[in-house]
Amino acid sequence: MTNAPAKTWQEIPAPEPVSIELPPIIALGEFLSVSIELPKVLVDGFIRKRSVIMFASASKSFKTWTLLHLALCVSQGAPWFGRNVAEGRVLFLNFELSPAELQSRLRAIAGSMALGDDIENFDICNLRGHATDIAKLMPEIIKQCEGKNYAMIIPDPIYSMMGERNENAANEMADFLKHLTVLSEQTGAAVVYTHHFAKGFAASKEQIDRASGSGVFARHADGIITLTRLKQDNAFAVEADLRSFKRPAPFAIKWEYPTMELAEDLDPTMLKTRAGRPPSHDLQEILNCLTNEGLTSGEWKADAQCFHGIKSSTFYELRKRAIAEGHVQERDKKWFRIRKVLRVSFKESCLGASDAA
Repeated sequence: MTNAPAKTWQEIPAPEPVSIELPPIIALGEFLSVSIELPKVLVDGFIRKRSVIMFASASKSFKTWTLLHLALCVSQGAPWFGRNVAEGRVLFLNFELSPAELQSRLRAIAGSMALGDDIENFDICNLRGHATDIAKLMPEIIKQCEGKNYAMIIPDPIYSMMGERNENAANEMADFLKHLTVLSEQTGAAVVYTHHFAKGFAASKEQIDRASGSGVFARHADGIITLTRLKQDNAFAVEADLRSFKRPAPFAIKWEYPTMELAEDLDPTMLKTRAGRPPSHDLQEILNCLTNEGLTSGEWKADAQCFHGIKSSTFYELRKRAIAEGHVQERDKKWFRIRKVLRVSFKESCLGASDAA
């Protein structure tokens, strides 16, 4: 039996082209000639309509309580953490709490806001026990949103919609998160979803890297709002990285049942760290990496990681200290170490020489 000769690349048929319809290419002048209004701001400096916002914190850190409070504030146009809020209709997609527990929490929060039971602009869909893959859920959710003009939709929590997906797989999370973008685009609402921090102490990581799973979470969201534990019990730092707004200064909040309250007496930079853990790296290690020719910021960080095992977040903390203490300066996009010279007067040097003799 003879084997048939292998086909050459010229004989292999090309795959059938996939037909998709793209928007037309337009000239810049034409694009700029038509004014495009930005979506309405819902929470001043934080959230717009038609955006996807990740709200992340550690487990058992009152995420659902806080987002229920946010939902009530938006539905009534009431301030949230001291920020102005535009009134709009809200949909809360409850995947986690029993209806009785959700009702109890909402009554407690509404009572603290002096609201009665007859609350307008706030809708609920109780989906506990109906968790399934987002690809199956989203078309039905979008269908139920038609004509209701929601300003904000809050799915809580998103892991209930992941199905068999792995949150650490970039391709699976990219596909998952696109459904939240579709929800936002087709309803015009801000989609604010809850997510959890990775294990370990959040203070050791950059703010946008604290959420669990693939880095796609940080890249996809239009805004990332995090609650990170402070050293004080039940106190948190609120930090935000936002595509549409200037990054706000961190501020502190404290849990005062049934809501979080501003805590202006607390320092939002005093994040909780592992008790009794001594610093593993010192300033001298990163200073020793700098050469006479200087290093770019990327080269400096890479050398610190390679030669001393210094993590990215630790490097930036040490570099900030080095700048503040006047040990380094940047020239032509390179960092140089400032060599401090001990100046001794002629008289002192003579006295020193005499003493030595």
